[in-house]
Amino acid sequence: MADDGSLEALQALLRELNTVVDALKNYREAQGRELLFELPQHPLLDALRNKLGGLLEKPGRRKESRDAILSGKVTISGEEYSFNKDFQEIVLQVADELDLDEIEAAKLTILAEDDENTLGRSRRECAIIHFHTERIHLLKCIVLLLELSKEEDDLLAEGITDDVGYLSQYVSENILRVSAPGAATTPPQSRFVPVCMAAMHDIRMWLQKLSESVTNAAVLGRTGEAQFQETIEFTYLSLTQQHEFLAVILSYAIERHVATEADFIDFLRVLKQANRYDPPLVHLIPVLGTYITIFGSTEGSGSVEQARKLDKLICQHTDDDTRTLPFLNAAIKAWWIAEYSGWYMEDAAGSGLPDIDIDEEDKQRSKQFTEALKDGAFDFILAVVADVRASEWEDVARKSLRQLLRKRTPTLPAETVSFSTFLQARLAAKLETFVDAFISNMPDVLRRLKIEEDEQRQANQAQEQDYDLERFLLIIAYSFEGRPEAADGFWADPENNLAGFLQWASRRATTPVQAAFCEMLQSLSEDPESATSAHEFLLDEAHQIRKPLTITWAHIFSELGYFAHKIREKPTAVQASGQRPGKFSTEQAETEPEFAAMIESYLRLMAKLATQSEAARIYLLEQPRDKLLDVLFQVISSLVTPRIRACTFRALTSIISRKTLEQSYGLWRYLEICLTGHFFSPPNRSVASATVPPPPPSFYMEGLFQEMSPHVEDASAFIQFLAALTSLPAGIGPLNDVLPYPEDLGASTRIRPGIEPYIDFTLGHMFSFRVQEITEITQQRLLRLCCLDFAYTCISIFNEDLIVFSNEANVNVDSAIQCGSLENYVTLHPFARVMEWMYDDKFIKGILSTIHQNPEDIGKAAPDSPLILSVIRAVELVSKALDLQATYLDLVRPIMKPHARSQSRSPYIPTSNGTFNSIEDGLMTSMTLMTDLGNYCGICHPDLTLASLKLLEKISASRRAISVWESESPSRARRNKAIMALEEHGDGAVIARAFITEFKTPLDFRKQAESPEYLTKVHILDFLYSCMQASSDRPTIAHLILGFRCEANSLEIEPGSPFDQRSSLFHALLPVVLEVPSTNEEGFMSQWLITLKYKVMRIFRILWSAPISAKIILPELRENDFLFHILLQGLVAQQTSVWDGLEADGPDFLTSAAAQGYVDHLAIRAMALEYITRELCSVSLSNRPALKRQVFDALGGQIKVDSSDVIPVPSVFEFHDSLPQESLFIIAVPDHIKAYSDLDLRSCLEDDGDSNLVYNIDKVQEILLLKRRENRSSGQLVVHQDVVALAEEDDALLLYLQYLNRFNQVKSYNLKGLKAWTRLMMVMTDCNDFQGTNKVSFILQTLQATLPSLEMYASENPSAAYELGKLAKALSFKLDFATMTSTDKESRAVENLISDKLFQLLQICLSAITKWVGNQELRSVYYSICYRHLTGLADHGQGGRSSLQKTAKIIQSFGEKLFNVICDDAFTGEPGCQTTALILLGTLVQLGTHENTNFVVEALNRLNFIGLLVDSLRGVLAEWEKVNNQGDPNEEHCLRAKLTLLLQLCQTREGAKNVLHANLFNAIEQSGLFKVDPELQVNSSDSRALERHYTLLVKVARIIGAAIVSRGSHNVLQGRRFLTEHRMLVMHVLKRSAGIGAGSGKKDELLSERIDELAEAFMVIITATGFLDNDKVIEDKRTAPALFH
Repeated sequence: MADDGSLEALQALLRELNTVVDALKNYREAQGRELLFELPQHPLLDALRNKLGGLLEKPGRRKESRDAILSGKVTISGEEYSFNKDFQEIVLQVADELDLDEIEAAKLTILAEDDENTLGRSRRECAIIHFHTERIHLLKCIVLLLELSKEEDDLLAEGITDDVGYLSQYVSENILRVSAPGAATTPPQSRFVPVCMAAMHDIRMWLQKLSESVTNAAVLGRTGEAQFQETIEFTYLSLTQQHEFLAVILSYAIERHVATEADFIDFLRVLKQANRYDPPLVHLIPVLGTYITIFGSTEGSGSVEQARKLDKLICQHTDDDTRTLPFLNAAIKAWWIAEYSGWYMEDAAGSGLPDIDIDEEDKQRSKQFTEALKDGAFDFILAVVADVRASEWEDVARKSLRQLLRKRTPTLPAETVSFSTFLQARLAAKLETFVDAFISNMPDVLRRLKIEEDEQRQANQAQEQDYDLERFLLIIAYSFEGRPEAADGFWADPENNLAGFLQWASRRATTPVQAAFCEMLQSLSEDPESATSAHEFLLDEAHQIRKPLTITWAHIFSELGYFAHKIREKPTAVQASGQRPGKFSTEQAETEPEFAAMIESYLRLMAKLATQSEAARIYLLEQPRDKLLDVLFQVISSLVTPRIRACTFRALTSIISRKTLEQSYGLWRYLEICLTGHFFSPPNRSVASATVPPPPPSFYMEGLFQEMSPHVEDASAFIQFLAALTSLPAGIGPLNDVLPYPEDLGASTRIRPGIEPYIDFTLGHMFSFRVQEITEITQQRLLRLCCLDFAYTCISIFNEDLIVFSNEANVNVDSAIQCGSLENYVTLHPFARVMEWMYDDKFIKGILSTIHQNPEDIGKAAPDSPLILSVIRAVELVSKALDLQATYLDLVRPIMKPHARSQSRSPYIPTSNGTFNSIEDGLMTSMTLMTDLGNYCGICHPDLTLASLKLLEKISASRRAISVWESESPSRARRNKAIMALEEHGDGAVIARAFITEFKTPLDFRKQAESPEYLTKVHILDFLYSCMQASSDRPTIAHLILGFRCEANSLEIEPGSPFDQRSSLFHALLPVVLEVPSTNEEGFMSQWLITLKYKVMRIFRILWSAPISAKIILPELRENDFLFHILLQGLVAQQTSVWDGLEADGPDFLTSAAAQGYVDHLAIRAMALEYITRELCSVSLSNRPALKRQVFDALGGQIKVDSSDVIPVPSVFEFHDSLPQESLFIIAVPDHIKAYSDLDLRSCLEDDGDSNLVYNIDKVQEILLLKRRENRSSGQLVVHQDVVALAEEDDALLLYLQYLNRFNQVKSYNLKGLKAWTRLMMVMTDCNDFQGTNKVSFILQTLQATLPSLEMYASENPSAAYELGKLAKALSFKLDFATMTSTDKESRAVENLISDKLFQLLQICLSAITKWVGNQELRSVYYSICYRHLTGLADHGQGGRSSLQKTAKIIQSFGEKLFNVICDDAFTGEPGCQTTALILLGTLVQLGTHENTNFVVEALNRLNFIGLLVDSLRGVLAEWEKVNNQGDPNEEHCLRAKLTLLLQLCQTREGAKNVLHANLFNAIEQSGLFKVDPELQVNSSDSRALERHYTLLVKVARIIGAAIVSRGSHNVLQGRRFLTEHRMLVMHVLKRSAGIGAGSGKKDELLSERIDELAEAFMVIITATGFLDNDKVIEDKRTAPALFH
């Protein structure tokens, strides 16, 4: 069934609305408003009009529908379905579970089919999930539409009227069901508010039924069933979220005045029916606040008369007020009275009402309000706002204070999930109104609260006191937390009620009020402006004319000093820890919890203001040491509660939040002297200390470590303080060439200076040991996060490049860095110590335990929760350590070994055990790691997903990890261990489903490459590619996740698997290439889209290239018409030259961001051509002529659809015309760049992942900075103007290198594309079925596409010319010149045209040869083309006569320059080039003979080439034997070509003369070739060796015979002398040829042929010299001296 698209449409609308919300938040004045104005015209709003207006309407179960389902045949959406019994049962279960019409349930069940594979759940579960997911998306869309319409109303209020108001109108008409004035009458609709209340009531009833189901299941013993439990949990969570969203929607609706008085009364009735404090009740509180504001406040829409009527209803006392939830009723009354009282303020509507006693009513309201407070009004409101805004990050000190003040309201149920930000914002906004109303409308009650509390404290200290003022202050704190705009009301106007309240509340405050006031002040300091205002408030400078404030900085310092002095009178932490570690008696700690809470609040306020306000931070730093810093470290050193010590550490951490290096060093020294006993209380002098030696310095450090160890609060705060101290100040980067602490830190108290004890305590004790003992899960996560943050900080500030530069770059790093020396930097840096712990088994176990979490917990957690952040930090730490592992093992560890210290005996400062040889060894101890990382990729936490994918990529590409996974037994191959681990519990399928879901998530075309959806896809692709690239010949986990069945050394497709059903990850990747466009709306190529396609194509390329997967992938791609789609996409011949709005027409383009898209497109084009080549080969070999014809048609520019329709596409012959040429990007090296010629940047070169070397710009920048510092350290003075000029030069160099990187990549991918194209054309040439003229036409078309580029590249770009030359060579050899004798006019025209193209090709080659371009390999191709052209013309017969003449003339025109190059290659080149050059020379000699001209022979003679050629015969025998022994075919071909050329020369009269004049016979004589009997020269039993020897004899004998014959009588005597000298050999050969003698028996056939050929050659010489007739004369003359030769 086709999906109706409701869920997909709602998801798309939700993404669009979130984009608008984000734009308004970040770019309100520009893009935000533009998107908001465009939103009402979005087509999805119109398409979903009915869906949005229907809210959560659903048809209930009906007997008719049930009967239709049971009948087995149902029509749904116009399609008829037949259901079997099993499917009917599932449908009925879904209908019963959701109380849904059975037909709708059937529709849901059908739609859930695709979700079965994606979610890995049953059809029933998928249908339920689909139902609730759609409802939640619907409600989220409505909430965002209401928010945005409110934003539009605010713009209208600001006077912006253009294009504004349409969204509000849409919301009113289609969601809130309010008809526009003057609109046409429509069928009456139910009012929105009652419908919304009814929907919320239904959900509450549904939740109650769920509870009953769980109870019944417990009786039946079903609660342990995983499927039942998961379904219940999901339904509960979904319904709770729906109820919450409905509450938010109702609150917005009431604000838009769609509610009536009756609605309010009904709502109050619902509230009073609540019988327990639970999330659904909490959801209703913002609605209550909205109702009160609208109907009871002067800010609402009601009248004073209506308000008075409601006041009587709300404030009347009933029995229900005490029978249900008294604190709820009290809160309703208090909230109502606070806002309702505004009617009776001065100049308000109620102040002038007749016949009422304003004063009496005011007293009555005050009394009622006070009674409500006694009944727990503030207690309940505080509980609600604290629970709604509760967070795992809530400070323990604030939580303790809150719990101290919360007396009546119970806690929420344990299964309560976090409340949404929507509800938090609505509640905070409503409470803001309540706070303002209470302060402004009821000042007398507020003052009485303070007075009564003072009186209570004075009357009876032991009596339990009312803390309503403190509760109110905390309500303000929670309401304004994270809302700096709202807090501005307290600071903007010093004369308003809120500012006055601050001044009043800070005076003469009791201890608990001071604590609560500080909490409130923190929440009012959420941004730098507010924090600075709070700092100025505490300075008390603006209020000198008034009474001094109680709570000021001076007061805070005084109280802290008093506290520090008081606790110094008690035993110190170290003194006490030896007796009662972790226990506090009344003598050891402050007994009053209120006082402790106040101290904690002071410290937390100090931390908050110093963090947010630079002015406050500087003020605190500038305080005298004995006033602040000494006091804080005294507190740390004393026996205090863990919370106080934790708050003190956090205050210190905030003071260095924007530190300088000097400030950081100062705090390090403070900490060091603190932990060496300076601030500890002095021992009792009355004790005879002479007999007790002073403790060592480590005693105090270990004592404090022991004191903090059991307590997470102070230990985690201490570690956070260490991390803040270890981080480098801003401005140190990018070199990071300083230590984060003084180089002599601890030198006087430890063997080695540095912070190793702190690292060992944090990583060795707290993380590796203590964390495992913590039972409270939130504290465990917080401590893990703190430890991992510290470890990550230590290694991330280390710059490994400094070590590399010192060895490879010409920079004196020692003198350039800020650290004393590079050795100090390496040996003292905390990086080495942390890396040492990375090889400890307990530490690695802790990391793996941190990463291994319950996926359900991960899915429920907030993105900023300690759980998510700790997992992210653990993953990032491992990734960073893997990056730096090679540097540590190869460079740092060897230096550190001489400094290694012995094992520590202290459990608090342990030493790592170095169990593992590599980090991978430790990680591979748990095969669940890969499962965990994969599972985290589908949980909607983008940061965790990206971090996990990066680590997956690193581990998958690690050779060490691969060797562990693929370890084999000696006897048989074993399957990959990682694959087996992922298959064991179906984890591989879970990961695959998560990846599939990510790729089904649409791309965000507004955020583009910055969207989380895009980044996740990119990192998934990088992981898959790295994994397969590292082990392409073996199955990997990437293959498993893609959908293959992985055996030991092969891949299979399992029947019924997702791959078999075309629902695997591989099939999810196909649409990225086939469907995702490459261009934006304007038709420009988009870099981010092209990069995504490129990364998918890389994966496909490995799959179709690797033998283990090619046989599966090629048919699968063929089934999906992959070849035709990539041609349609323009991936082979893209016709646009505009990339992200920029023309690719110059070097400046390569320095733009769009250039990356251009480079990626070039890579895609090369891969697409490679695939087409493979596919064409596969189709040809599989003997599928019809498909083969389709492929050829498509490559020719026409894709046939069905039988008649044709889609035109760029043909493969348009390849060279589709993109700009490289020459457009070439620039000369600028002069200012040449000034850097002495700068060695080789250490900055890196592989870009595709075998291209590019400069790492960051490293280059580091070298430039080091170079500048080196010059300064040498004493060179640089004026300011020179500094600016040098900076500009550096920027120019970086820009040029960026250009160079891109240009090199362009050249590389252009060449790869050209190679792929030429291979494709050669395959097309080889496997086409063309005959006759069609074949000639194809070759002509290919030549026409090739020659322009070959002509351009022949001399300028040897690499490209080589590829084109090979194609031209193949084409010329494929062309049969002898058949080019057509008689019809059209065919003859084609043949003439191709002749012209071939002649043009010859000219190109000759011109390139003459210029001596390229290498010998390229010239060898040119020689082959020239050879084929000359021989082809000769084969053409009479038709080639004129062409030969023209060719001879063109060759003559090039003259000796041409022959000089050819002769040089023929004599000194590589064997392959020598061979082709010699063959070409032979052909040219034949051309001269054919044209009756000696210009070729004469040219060779003038160049002395003939003499050198003849002279080379002196060693011909040795060369021949060497070739035969080594079996090098290239050497053999070269030698044969040389002998052939000599023969061809000797076959011409002029050539023979020159050969003989070059002492041919003398050279042959010196070679010794004919001196020895072949059977003696070669092993006679080896017939093959003997045959090869005879072959050489034949070739040389033929040369002699040809020379003598060509010269006639001129050299007869030399011939006779040769025969006479070698008479025995001649006679032996002739006899053997005639079958006479010892060898006349059975002979090898080839050997016999060679002997006969040699006998024939000798007979030629004998006949030519008349040897038999003049034998006697020859013999007589042998003794005479030779006068001439």
